[in-house]
Amino acid sequence: MFVRNAWYVAAWCHDVADVGVLARTIINHPLVLYRKHDGAIVALEDRCCHRLAPLSKGRREGDDLRCMYHGLKFAPDGHCIEIPGQDMIPPRALVRSYPVVERGSWVWVWMGDAARADPSQIPATIAATDPAWRFQTGHLDYAAHAQLINDNLLDLSHLSFVHESTLGRNTPQWATERPNVTPLPRGVRFQRWIQNRGPSHYFGKPGELYDLWHSYDFLVPGIFLQKPAWYPPGTARRYNLKPPTEPALCVRLDEQAVTPMSGSTSRYFYATGARSSDADVALVDEMFRFTETAFHEDKAIIEAQQKVIALDPDRPMLSMAFDAGPNLFRGIVRQLLTAEAAQPERALAAAQAD
Repeated sequence: MFVRNAWYVAAWCHDVADVGVLARTIINHPLVLYRKHDGAIVALEDRCCHRLAPLSKGRREGDDLRCMYHGLKFAPDGHCIEIPGQDMIPPRALVRSYPVVERGSWVWVWMGDAARADPSQIPATIAATDPAWRFQTGHLDYAAHAQLINDNLLDLSHLSFVHESTLGRNTPQWATERPNVTPLPRGVRFQRWIQNRGPSHYFGKPGELYDLWHSYDFLVPGIFLQKPAWYPPGTARRYNLKPPTEPALCVRLDEQAVTPMSGSTSRYFYATGARSSDADVALVDEMFRFTETAFHEDKAIIEAQQKVIALDPDRPMLSMAFDAGPNLFRGIVRQLLTAEAAQPERALAAAQAD
């Protein structure tokens, strides 16, 4: 089961062009996205109400969308406004329209009760046009349940092993030292210092040591936001291992989103970069390619894990100290699912929900 009353990342903003349409699937719901002439994005059910053909195979006509199977035309609000050879349009001739918000660098779609869609729940992220940051974007499709990817991001101890030659190189502390884990209203916060860390592949010189302040939030339904910051050695002790308040030597940017497509497939969006003052275009390109290599390492182990789980889906996992974050987040998701089950979704019945 998936949380429905949440904002899911459907695409990067640049993926939704001024022309054409974009097909997406989120929590087993087919969507079609497109931009109107004023630039606003429309998100409709990608399933004509007549013979259930995908509207993403249709044709844009102004701000409307015509199904190219039998010609029904739909307005941006999902209502059918034309049926060839038929004057009377039945009241049920409509497709579901989803609340959609373009914010930061992502297109966010609310998958639950439209009456409960609250844009204030969308976390603050960095826009591609923000001059203070440079980053590149990408995505990977997984043959795995989204929760396995979430677990991976909620437990970074794997960096010392899965990424022993990339992101976790020369940093056994990812596995040997536990972060402070704090619950948030719809997520979890992780904070820790990694002291006397060697230089990264993009910051620092051989032989130099730094203190790394590592803090990130992981939010429902699967949003990972972090800005790791490098400081001179001894900074962690000066702050008594508390959060720093002074400017950092270097700040990296990582923004990621896990979007379930189905119970066995997921899309993983990611952005990697740094402050503009810390990295030029060439360095950001190097950081991105290095990080993408690591993300393919994640994909390999998680898809292999999914295959093993599929052989015996009821086999329980053995919890370890590593799992404080994943267990806390799973509990938050269970609470949200319980709350949704107790609150009928008013808008869905009116919009011919699944």
